[in-house]
Order: sequence, then C-alpha cells, then structure tokens
Amino acid sequence: MKRFRLQLNPGTFWLCVALLVCLRCGLTAFQQGYTWVGGAPLDDELMFRAANAVTAGEWLGAYDYLTLSKAMFFPLWLALLHALHLPYLVAGAALWCAAALLAAFAFAPLWEQKRGGTLALFAVLAFLPSSWAAYTLRVYRDNIFPALCLVFFAGMAGAALRAVKGRGRLWPWLLAAGTGLTCAYLDREDAGMFLLPFAAAATVILLVVLVRARRWAACAVQLLPYGLLAAGVLAFCGINYTHYGLFALSDFSEGPFAAAMGAMMRVDTESDEPLLSVPADARQKIYEAVPELEPLAYWLEEDAQLQNDFRDPALDDYRAGSFYWAIRRAAQFEGIYDTPQTAAAYWQSVADAINAACGDGTLPSRTGERAATNQPITAAYVAPTLAETARGFWHVLTFADCAPYETARSIGTADDIAVWSGYLGCGFNAAAEAGKDTPYYSPYQKIAFGVMEGIAWVYRALLWLALAAGVVCHLAALPGVLRHPSADKTVPWLLLLGLLGMALLRCAMIAFVEVSSFGIGTSTMYLATVHPLLLVYAFGALAVCGWPRLRKEARP
Repeated sequence: MKRFRLQLNPGTFWLCVALLVCLRCGLTAFQQGYTWVGGAPLDDELMFRAANAVTAGEWLGAYDYLTLSKAMFFPLWLALLHALHLPYLVAGAALWCAAALLAAFAFAPLWEQKRGGTLALFAVLAFLPSSWAAYTLRVYRDNIFPALCLVFFAGMAGAALRAVKGRGRLWPWLLAAGTGLTCAYLDREDAGMFLLPFAAAATVILLVVLVRARRWAACAVQLLPYGLLAAGVLAFCGINYTHYGLFALSDFSEGPFAAAMGAMMRVDTESDEPLLSVPADARQKIYEAVPELEPLAYWLEEDAQLQNDFRDPALDDYRAGSFYWAIRRAAQFEGIYDTPQTAAAYWQSVADAINAACGDGTLPSRTGERAATNQPITAAYVAPTLAETARGFWHVLTFADCAPYETARSIGTADDIAVWSGYLGCGFNAAAEAGKDTPYYSPYQKIAFGVMEGIAWVYRALLWLALAAGVVCHLAALPGVLRHPSADKTVPWLLLLGLLGMALLRCAMIAFVEVSSFGIGTSTMYLATVHPLLLVYAFGALAVCGWPRLRKEARP
C-alpha cells in the first residue's frame, strides 16, 4: 500500500508560517485591552506604574508597600515594547507565536515528516484559544507568562530529543530553556515551583544519556539554564540593592515579611474556615501579646476603607489571599514602609516577638516556626484541593472562559484611558453601547471574535479526544519500552510523561492556592500554562506511540 506523504519544501514551509503568524496577530489586532484605573492597585496598576518608572530611568519607582511585592519582569517587557513602539496586545501575540514555533521545532525529531508535523504543531499551538482569552487583555504579567513557560519546556525538550539522536548542538536549546526559565522566574513568584521540577528531571535524564555516550562537553553545557537563572536573579537583586538598599527580588515572599506572616499563622485559632490564615480571634491574641502590632489594629479592625477594600463580607474577615495585602497597607499608613530598611526591621521584630511568645506558651501555637506567605499544608486541604484540581483540569479541557473579548467595560476617565493607550499603543474597550454600560465593539471586531470563538469550539471538540487517545497510546507503548529499553525509546516516553505530569502539577498548585487563599473560583488566567502542555502531550503521544502502530497495522 502506497502511503501518502505531505512534502513541504523550505520556502513553502516558511511561507505558511508567515501567513499563520500574520493571521494570528491580525486577529489580536481587533482585540482591545481592559483596565480599571483605580481598581487594581495590586496588579495592573502596579505593573503599569513600574513600567513608566523604568521608562523614566527610575527603575521600579518610589518605594512603598507594593514596589517590591511581586516579581517585576513584566514592567521591563512593557517598557521595552514602549521603547520599540510595539503595540502591547499584538506584541504579546507575536511572542506566543515565537514560543509556539520554538516548541514545534523542539519536538520535530518525534515524527518522520519533519516539516509537515512541525507546521501542524505550530498551527495548533499558535491558535490555542487560551492564548487570546480575556485575561490576556489586562495589563498584567500573565499576558506573557504562558509563552515564557512554553519557551522553557521547548528548550529542555529540544535538548533532550537531540541528545538521544546523538546529533545537533545542545547549547542553543539549553540557552532557550534558560531564557524561558529566567524570564518566567522573574515574572511570577510561583514559577520556580512549577518549572524547576521539570528542569531537574530533564537534566538528570540528559546527563545519563550523555555520560553513556561519553559526551563530556555536552554534560557541562547542562549548567547553562541554571547559570542564566542565577545571573538573572543576581542582576535583579543587584539593581534592587542599588536603588533601594535591599538585595532581594521581593520583600513579600522572602525575608522578614514572610517570617512575620509565617509567625502570625502559627497562632492557634477557634476558626475552622480554610480560607482564613489569621482569623479575628488569632489577631486579637497577637495584638495583646505583641505591642509592635498594636498600631496596625485600628486600620485592620476599624478603618472602613481598608476593610471595604480587603475584607470578605461573606466571611466577615480577611481571606488569606487578602490579609497580607491589608496588613501591608496598614503598615504603609503607619510609616513603616518609608524605607525598605525600616520595613525589614519592623517585620523581623514582629516575627521574633510572635515566635518567642509561641515558644514560651504566651501564645497558643498550631504549627512550628515557619517563614511563608502561604498557608501550611494540612490534611484538611487534601480533599478540597483534589476536587478543585479535577475542576481545573476539566476547565482546561473544555477551554472554559476563553472568550477573546472582555464583557466588562474599562473604567477610567478619558484622560486616564488616553495615558494607558498612548503608553501601550493599543486601544481599550472604554466606549459603551448606546444606553448601556457594556463595551461597544465594531462589526469588524465582532466578525474577528466570531472567527476566534469558532476556532475555540473546534478545540473544545477535539482536545479531549486527542488527549484520551494520546494517553491510551502512551500507556500501550510502555511494555515495549520496558522490554527493549533504549535511549531513543525511553527518553521520548519519559518526556511525554513529564509534560503530562507538569500539567497536573500546575492544576494542583493553583487548586491549593484557590482553596486555601483565594476563593475566587477556577480561573483561566492561572491555568493557561496547562493548555499548551496538554496539547503538546497529545500531539507527541499520537505521533510517537499512535501513528507508528497505526501505520504498522495498515501494512498489507
């Protein structure tokens, strides 16, 4: 039986890539950004303010309780786009296309028809509905985070697959992996927990393969991603030290503030509400035992504006994901954040006082000494986390909440919107429909949105089928891998397993934060890194384990 082969010469391949990129970026050009000026001081406004400061040569701007509260790579991205006069939304789409193309080339050794398979994987990644969902329209770091993670995974996979084949240079792929790892690590605080396990496993597997092949120089190159990460972290810490006298990426998730939060969470409470980290009764005990915190009691317990901004009316208390912002703002009002040094000294004194009181029995303690802003993992969170993990996984499979437009209208004065639009080079959906408070979209925009939603329905119909088939083929290939173990069979099998495992890990990570801190519901923004992993896994599993078997059975 004669098999059909799709042959693509280089010119045709790159022409198709260019057309797909133009179409993808062209669809995004119809989208509009979303913002709420005055309504997102912890997120979008923080990033926008810092980006303007970078543009003005002032690093991240004047120091306050928010300046170093988050990983701040994203403001550098915004400042770079502004300097290059690139529109924010289209540049984000172009970055996603670049990551998708890198991933397609990385996995090319898995299939025979190199250009045809590579073009197919690039196409399905480039038009992934989660890459244009409404969360990407915000001026926030998750606009680029999934692309940075995909660059990392592609780089590690590309190096592993080429090491198995014994040909091709590894350092360009490891350089890409290090770039993705470094930028993602500096973009979100949780990136390390998400990416480093895959990096460690991939490095160990690569070293085994390279040592057996006696490729000693290639073994040394495995340090490249970690060297880039160390250099990026040290550079950020060094610049922070130069401007603020604080050698750290953040004064929130590390250092004295994390120690103070960990100490406050030690104090025993009568509350069994899982979303509360330091409930009202625990705070009252702390106020009485730790004089350093008394000045903050008024703001946390009596100030109407602060409670309106952070207190959960349904719980009549501060959720874990809000309390640490509330107490930092209260400290700002008391002048504690006048300088990084006064803030660090204050929070360290609070941590020491609470830990000492817990140690001598003055305060009842429910955990040991710890320094963290997240709640301790306990048995009570296991069942809710598993349930939310399942919900999150289903949320991803069905491409829920992936509409390419925002149903809420941007809030801000005309002057405010003009400032944001001028700096970012994109429009915002501030215009309202006649007689309504919903955003106005032109007929052309609605056509583009219709095309994008139509594509999303195709993905909804096919991803779960492809994933199920991929899992079946992947597992069916295991006996053959165990019977005849070799690097060219074992490494691709393990690589696919790693991709699926990282997708599940991300779902579980976000699930724990949701049930222990946020309580905001399943969110596409936090799960958008899972979609490409599942898609690449399904594509790769079918290419490696499914298509060869099908082709073998089709032979006469």
